[in-house]
Amino acid sequence: MKPEILSTAIETLTNLFFHNNNEATDFLAKRTLEHYINDLDLLGDISAVAVEIDKQRAWALIPKVRFFDNRKADEIEVALCGLGFTDAEIIASDIVFEEWKKSQGHL
Repeated sequence: MKPEILSTAIETLTNLFFHNNNEATDFLAKRTLEHYINDLDLLGDISAVAVEIDKQRAWALIPKVRFFDNRKADEIEVALCGLGFTDAEIIASDIVFEEWKKSQGHL
């Protein structure tokens, strides 16, 4: 994916998956992620993706990526660990995010 649009892609996915959570946007989010991965090569530069995910604090996207490409999701986690985050911190952030979603009524 072109570096100029990587930031926008991560922001778009975050908004689709986590800010308007209903069946229609969930479907759209999955199709958008699939398009970004397959057609626009979102995962072509793992370190750039990891940096952008970290910059936008969008760590909860990693399990969504794992749905389409487990190996690349692992590589993103490894790259994030290189940025100073451990697997435990990433897992903890996912747990906190899921608890927040429940408290906001986003089941």
